[in-house]
Amino acid sequence: MTISMTGTDGNEARYHATHRGPFSLYVHIPYCISKCPYCDFNSHVVSLIPEDQYTNALIHELRFYATKAGWGGRWLKSIFFGGGTPSTFKPQSIGRILTEAHSFFPYENDIEITAEANPGTVDSNNFAGYRSCGVNRISIGVQSFDPRRLKFLGRVHSADESRQAMKIIRQSGFDNFNMDLMIALPGQSQPDLQADLDEALSFDPPHLSAYNLTFEEGTPFYRQFRSGKISSLPEDEEIAMAELVESTLAGHGLKRYEISNYARPHRHSRHNVNYWESGDYLGIGAGAHSFQQHVISQTSETSEIGGKRWQNEKDPGRYINRIQDRQDRRDRQQAVVECEEIDLNRAAGEFMFLGLRMTQGISHQTFFSRFGKTVGEFYPKIEDWTKQGWMEEIDNRLRLTEKGLMVANSIFVDFV
Repeated sequence: MTISMTGTDGNEARYHATHRGPFSLYVHIPYCISKCPYCDFNSHVVSLIPEDQYTNALIHELRFYATKAGWGGRWLKSIFFGGGTPSTFKPQSIGRILTEAHSFFPYENDIEITAEANPGTVDSNNFAGYRSCGVNRISIGVQSFDPRRLKFLGRVHSADESRQAMKIIRQSGFDNFNMDLMIALPGQSQPDLQADLDEALSFDPPHLSAYNLTFEEGTPFYRQFRSGKISSLPEDEEIAMAELVESTLAGHGLKRYEISNYARPHRHSRHNVNYWESGDYLGIGAGAHSFQQHVISQTSETSEIGGKRWQNEKDPGRYINRIQDRQDRRDRQQAVVECEEIDLNRAAGEFMFLGLRMTQGISHQTFFSRFGKTVGEFYPKIEDWTKQGWMEEIDNRLRLTEKGLMVANSIFVDFV
C-alpha cells in the first residue's frame, strides 16, 4: 500500500529503529551531462547545475534526520553518492556533505564512502579532492571499451576517456574502486565481451559489476524494443555470456558474491550488501528512497519485523523548494511525497529475493528470528526448487545454485 504523506501526522514512535545498530546513507545527485537511452534512474540534464543550492538542501535534510528518533546517534557503516553523476559536483560540495554527516553521525572505523563517476567527468584535481575530503571508493561507469557499443548505449565518453579515467583514479590514491560493464548487448558477441573483460582486468580492479542490458519502461530503449527496432539476445546466449564473465573474472581473483557483482576478498560493496541484507538505509536528495525496520510484535525468542519505506520528491527544483520551505519549521515530512508500510509478509518476501541475490544466500536462523516462522513455513515451494536443483542448503543457509542463479528472476516473482 502506498499512501500520500501530505497532511498526515502519523505515529512516529511506531517507526523507531528495531535496534541502534549502524545504517547506510545514500546521497542522490540527480544531474547528468546527458541522459542515456536505457536509463530509468532519476537523472536530469540542465543548462546550469544549481550545485550550491542543492548541496544546501541536502545538508538541511540530513540535519533534520539527525534529530529524529531512530536515526540520531546511530553509527554510519557506509555512504554512497549516486545519481545522476555525482562527479559533476566539486570536491568542496562533497566535502561539505561529508563533514556535516560526520558531525551528526559517528562513523564506523572502516566506513566505506563511495562516489559514482562517469569517465567523461573524471578530472585529476577533482578526484584528488574527493580523496582528500573522505571519499575512499569510486564506482565508474565504463560500460564498454568498444566505440560501437558506447555509441549504441548513448554514452558521451570515449574508450580513451575511460582508460585515462582509470589512470587518474589510481593516481588520486584510490585502491578501492568498482568498474561497471554492460553485457549481453544487441549484436555483442562472446569475443566482443572477452575483449571488454580483458581490458577491464588490465586495470586490476578490486571490484567489477557486469549488468545485463534491460529495457526499462519509460526509456527510449524500451520504446525501440517494443517497436522491434532493437531486440535482446536469445536466452542461451545471455547465459553463455554470464558464464564467460564468471569464469574469466574468477581466473583473476574476482569472486562472484551477487548475481551481477564480483570482488576480491574484503572488497565487496558494503553499501549494497546492506540493501541485500534488508538493513536500514537513509536516502537524501531528489527521489531518494529510505527504509527503516520496525517491530510488529515480539516474544522472548523471536520478533516479527516489518518496516517503512518512503520516497522524496523527484524533481530537483521542487525538492530544493520543499526543503527551503521547511528548513525553519519542525516539519517531519521534509521532501517526502510517498510512504509505504511494509507488513510481515512483504518484509519476508523482500528479505528472500534480496538475500538470494547473494551467493551466500540467507540464514535460516536470521529469517526465523526476524519473522517468527521458518522459511519452509512461509514458502513451501522451497522444497520443490531444491529438488529441481535451483536451491541448496549449505551451513544452515539457503542459497541459489549456479543453475538457480541463471533463472533467478523466475524464482523471485514468487516472493514479490
